Order: sequence, then C-alpha cells, then structure tokens
Amino acid sequence: MRGGRRRLRLTFRRKLVLSYLALIVLSTALIGMFSYLNATRIVEDQINVTYKQALQQAAINIVYRLREVENVSELILMNAKLQAILKREQKGYGPRQTEQMLNDFSELMDIITNLENNRNIHRIRLFVSGDSLYSRERNNIFNLRELDDSLRRQQELAERDLLWKSTYEQEYMPMNRIQVLSLFRTVYDFHSLKSMLGIVAIDVKEDILREVIESVNFSENGAIYVYNGNQRITSLASESFASYPEAEIMRQLLTVERGDKMPVLNVDGKDYFTTFQPIDYNGWEIAALVPVSEIRGMSYVIGQYTGFIGLLVIAMAILPVILLSNRLTRGIRSLVHHMQEVKQGHYGTLVPVTGNDEISGLQAQYNSMILRIRELVDTVYRMEIRKQAAELTALESQIKPHFLYNTLDTLKWMGMKMKAERIVLLVDALSKFFRLGLNRGREVTTLVGELNHVQAFMNIQDIRYAGKLSYYCEADADALSVPIMKLILQPIVENAVMHGIQQKEDHAGTVIVRVRVDGRQLVFDVIDDGVGMSPDQASSLLQEGKGRGYGAKNVHQRIRLYYGEDYGAECYSRPGIGTVVRIRLPMDIGDRHEKDKLMM
Repeated sequence: MRGGRRRLRLTFRRKLVLSYLALIVLSTALIGMFSYLNATRIVEDQINVTYKQALQQAAINIVYRLREVENVSELILMNAKLQAILKREQKGYGPRQTEQMLNDFSELMDIITNLENNRNIHRIRLFVSGDSLYSRERNNIFNLRELDDSLRRQQELAERDLLWKSTYEQEYMPMNRIQVLSLFRTVYDFHSLKSMLGIVAIDVKEDILREVIESVNFSENGAIYVYNGNQRITSLASESFASYPEAEIMRQLLTVERGDKMPVLNVDGKDYFTTFQPIDYNGWEIAALVPVSEIRGMSYVIGQYTGFIGLLVIAMAILPVILLSNRLTRGIRSLVHHMQEVKQGHYGTLVPVTGNDEISGLQAQYNSMILRIRELVDTVYRMEIRKQAAELTALESQIKPHFLYNTLDTLKWMGMKMKAERIVLLVDALSKFFRLGLNRGREVTTLVGELNHVQAFMNIQDIRYAGKLSYYCEADADALSVPIMKLILQPIVENAVMHGIQQKEDHAGTVIVRVRVDGRQLVFDVIDDGVGMSPDQASSLLQEGKGRGYGAKNVHQRIRLYYGEDYGAECYSRPGIGTVVRIRLPMDIGDRHEKDKLMM
C-alpha cells in the first residue's frame, strides 16, 4: 500500500508541475511571439518611412536637374539671334551669301557651346529645316529630315509641350555610343507662332540621374528603378537582377497593388519589399526593391533575444514550481493517507487542519464526513437490530391472514347452508378485498389488480348501504398490465364514499374511476357526486397534518416519496356538486419497479 500511495503522490505532483510549466511556457511563448511580430511590424514600418524619405529627396534632386535642362531649353527658344539665324537658314542663303552663312554658323556654335557648359547637359542638337551647308555638320547641327519620323510626329502632336525621350543609345561619333535621355522642343517663330523654325534636342547622360539614386542606395542586394510608364529612365541593380528581364520587372512594378505597407515582389524566386515614390515631373516614378530577408534579419535578432529571455524565465520558474507543488500536495497526501485507513475500516483518526485555504477546507469537510460516517454506522447498527426484531414480528403474524381467510371461508359456507345470499356475497367480497389488499405481502400489483380491489370494496359498500351506491370504471386496455404500487385507488375511493356521498341526506351517489394514458404519464381520475368541499378544504386535503382524508394524504405522500416531486395527487371540488381527485404516475414505472422492487 505504501508503494501505491507513493505512485499516486508522485503522479499528482508531476501533473501539477507540468501544468504550471505548461502555463509558463505558453504565456512566455505568446508574449515572445507577440513581441517578435510587433517588433517586426515596427521595424518594417520604420524602414518604409526611412526609405520613402530618402526617395523623396532623390525625387527632388532629379526634378531639380530636369528643371535645369528645361531652363536651358527655354533659353534656346527665347534667343533672338537664334531666331534670326534659323529664319535666314529656312529661306536659303543663295550662292553669294557664303560669308553670312559662315557668320551664322559661328554664332550658332557659340550659343550651343555656351549652353552645353551646364553640368547636366551632354550635348545640344539643333535640327534645322533649310539646306544650308552647316546643316550637314552632324555634330551639333542636323537637317530636320534626319530626325526619326515617329519622334517628329510625336513632337508635332506635343506642340509646345515638353517631349522627353526615355533612355536610349545615341551615337555621336563613330564607335562613340552613349546612353542618354533627351528633351525635344520645337522652335517657333516669335512673329508667327505657327511657323516652325526647327527642333532642339538636349541630351542628358543617364549617369547624371544614376548619380542621384546612387546617393540613396540602401541595399547592396536590391535595386532602384526610375521609369516613365513602362519606359525605363535609369536604374541601379545588384547582380541578382542581372539574369531577370528588365521588362518583366517594369510590368510587375506597374501592376503591383499599392498600399500603406510595402508590397512584396518576387523576382527570380526571391521576395523583395518595394517602396514607391512619385516624381513631381512628367509622371515619372521611383521604385526601390530591398530583399525581404535583409529587412527581417533585423527582426530575427529581436526574436533570438526574446527566445533566450523566455528560456531563462522558464528555467527560473522550475524551482518555485516544484516548491509550490510540494506545499500544495502536502495536505492532500495527508488526506490520502487517512482515506486509506478509512478503506481498511478505521474511522477513529481525524486529519489535522492546517492553513486557511481550500485544502484546509477540504480537510475540515473530511473530518465532518468521518464524524457523520461514525453516526451513520451507529444508526445502521441500531436499525439492523430493529429490522431483525421486525422480521421476527412479521414471522409471528404470518398465520393471521391464513386464520382470517379460513374464518371468512367458514362464514361463507355457513351462509350458503342458511341460504343467506347477501351474507355469502358480503363475505365473498370481503375475502376478495383482503386477499387483493394483502397481495401476498408484495408492494407491487398491476392496474387490473388495483381496479379489482376497488371493485371488491364497492361491492361491500353496495351491500352495506342497500344499493344506494353506483360505481363505474373506465380504463385504457393498454394500461391494464402496467405494474403500480398497491393501495393507490382504494383509499381515494373510500374517501369519496365516506366523506363525500355518505355526508348527503339520502346517502346515495355515484363513484366513477377513469384511467387513461397521457403521453408518458398514467392518469387516474376518481369522481364522486358527494357534498363537495370548499376551495380551502380542497387545498388542505393533501397537506400533511391538515383537513380530513388521511387515506388521500397517505397516497399522495407515498407517490411523491417513490416517483418524485413531479407526481402525486390533485384535488378539485365544488360544494354541493362533487369532487375529483386526479393521480399522476410515470409510464416507465414498470421498469422502475423491476429494478427497485419497490422497497418502501
């Protein structure tokens, strides 16, 4: 038994320790997970803000450089000397104006050369509409026919608006190709604004804008793109983007869903956070792509620290949990020890009550239970003695029913010899009444047996009162074989005769018994046309210690005692009209009697 108690104690302690540790681990894990997710969100939001600020500054610098180029184009368009030269060139110099042509060419080159000194401008190209000799210079001055037809049509449609050509490769001298983007503007005659004198193209090296985005590059493994619609302006990308088509990246940048948070793009199987910044110039935009792993790597450090702190908390909690479990189980172990003694039949030892918590309350309740068990053991012992005495008395009285039956049988035969039919009927009814009532000492009968008992009683009363009583019985055939407690109807019928009909002046009346099945209930109605009762008398008929009708009270109490508070008798009566006593029993009483044998 000692080994069994030890296993129980250890198992309970282990469960308690594991429960506390599980709670600590779960709480620590939830806090750690929340901290990690929250830190990740804060880091990503902060980086998004930082990147946006950097891209905003880059956008400002790009706009500033483009405005400088635009200002240079305005200087060209507004130059009076340029206007005069282009007008003469358009009309044609003729064979005798070679000197004027050379002077115009010299002045044009001075204007272009001075403006090309701007840091943002690589080359200024002027496309003229005439056939002068210097229109074949092909370095700064070109014939308008040499301009690309599609570009010329775009320029004509643009009229006085700016026309930027996205980055392309331009050849200036043989084997000298440079990536540039160009601003094209039409030179109109001041005096006739519809008259086009030529087109000027200002070429800007792509490197000029790349310098701007290089200054804000925040990832060696990412990329920055400047684009206009689906046209790339310039970009700065790491080697991981080299094998991926740039056109596909442009397509993804244009179709990705924008929002407050950084959207994720998948490039060649890798995820990249993307930050967008519009450029307040001609609908351009900047997009920066940074590897997700690079940004979240900062959060991983926080997660590692959180995990380390969680493990430290769990390690520090183990010792207090073990001490607490020992403290809590000490009182329970004492209870288990004393309960083992009770199991062996020793009721003398009480548990010492320690502390002022739930376990001490359990110890106090255990002591109260032990004291109560002692009282019950003594009570059961005394009841056993009384039971043995009652059984002896019952054994002695078993001869009485036989003596009664023999005596009644003798009276019946004597009446038959004397030809006294009423005496024979009375004795026969009385014999049947006692036989059905005693029911061989059993407490259970059937509905048909109970109705036969009532019939025997009414036969006796009919003889006694010289035919003044009438009795009718109605019962569902399906209910006749249902087992019920004996002596349920006869006391109620006797009450109806004695306290109802016999209180009338002529002592005559009718008793009706109806039995029906109502759902899962068996319902008995005992109806008489006696003197009836007042509402107060009817309500007190079934109450213990009040009113008349001891038999009705006894039936009501026996039914509620065995079948429960939902069943029993009810009384309805009106003075001068009669009384109805209704009894309700459950329909499953057969099973209940079979299990319990109706031990009353």
